[in-house]
Amino acid sequence: YLCNRRIPYINALLMTLLSFSSPQTKRDLDKAEIHLLNTEKRSGRMHFRYMRETLSKLPFVHQVHNISYHDEIYSNITDRALTFREMFISDEISGLKICIESRLPYCLMMEEDAIVPVDFMTLLHEQVLGPLEKDGVIRADGSGQISVLSLYAYYNLCAKGPHKLEYPKYTKYQYQEDYAKTNAERYSQNLPPYASKYDIKEKDYKYGTVAMLYTRESAVKLVAYLQRVGVNPIHNADEFMNAPEYFPEVMGIPRKHVQPSLVNHIGFYSERISEFK
Repeated sequence: YLCNRRIPYINALLMTLLSFSSPQTKRDLDKAEIHLLNTEKRSGRMHFRYMRETLSKLPFVHQVHNISYHDEIYSNITDRALTFREMFISDEISGLKICIESRLPYCLMMEEDAIVPVDFMTLLHEQVLGPLEKDGVIRADGSGQISVLSLYAYYNLCAKGPHKLEYPKYTKYQYQEDYAKTNAERYSQNLPPYASKYDIKEKDYKYGTVAMLYTRESAVKLVAYLQRVGVNPIHNADEFMNAPEYFPEVMGIPRKHVQPSLVNHIGFYSERISEFK
């Protein structure tokens, strides 16, 4: 997902997505399809120059989609603009439909202000998809037993406790335990070189769509669900998707996330720019 923003976060996402240190990651990248979804709908900004002249011509981009239309559940609304909630749900449905139409077994939908580690595709296969397939949770034909799997762990968004971002003692104490040490630092502390290790855990959290992984089967079911709850919606799309009493309950499968984050979020400043004086 991307729109016409002053800061081109999409550059960082594409650069990190394409960074690799092994031939295996290159092979994994070659099997994937990269689709860019332009969800910009503001008048005069929709078909922006950077999308038209640069992003759409990148050789590794499979297709650019200009999501200027609304889902069919809103086709009868002609006397007003869609509300934010309706647009959010409509865009999620549009993205999921593109995933389904690709016929690929898995779909990863990321916001533009995300970044990934080097060899991301290999890490995704080896530490997320592989273990889930081995345990029979998901299958390579696009079926399986997941509802929502977030590759971004909302670690610092807790309301209280030592992991709260604004907690006064965080940078003085807990930060020293949490931050990622370079291999040089690890060597100086007689620690082995860093080795990537990610776990998949059940986690209730009702907000956010930074990086969401679906099977083709769960994407089909989520489209049907969002179309059902999207008429006169009482919540935003992310709440319907994540909160345990909504889509996970319909699926009968708890929401899960990967920890630590396999995908990270870099859009903090732009989200809150209006709060700075």
